[in-house]
Amino acid sequence: MTGSRTERRLEGIEAVLEGLRERDARTAILVEGERDVRALDALGVPGPIVKLNAGESLLNMCESLARQYDTVVLLTDWDSKGEELALKLKVNLERAAVRVDTHPRERLGRLARPEVSAVEELSSLVLRLRRAVGTEARRV
Repeated sequence: MTGSRTERRLEGIEAVLEGLRERDARTAILVEGERDVRALDALGVPGPIVKLNAGESLLNMCESLARQYDTVVLLTDWDSKGEELALKLKVNLERAAVRVDTHPRERLGRLARPEVSAVEELSSLVLRLRRAVGTEARRV
């Protein structure tokens, strides 16, 4: 790994994003809203990316996800609402026999904070970090 803290942060974030890009089609990413979907798209993370539907209960949404996917990556924001959502979703998805992956959320949270507290802000953070270390901005 390279020297500066900025370089290490960028490398860590890029590694998590690369893992999300390479996941299989039976794994969905669950985010809070449309801006989160757009941010992940800008970072080159392909679908399926599912946003929470305010018109459907969390339980029904989790059961629906269980019928479509083997694994769900939880990628809620790192604020108190996102923390609460992640916990509720994890419990409900596991009850529906879905494998829940929280590692990308946890790792991105450690690497992105304190500047970033929402998934929708990731693309701008990555762009700033890339500029700071002088790497070419891909898709962002």
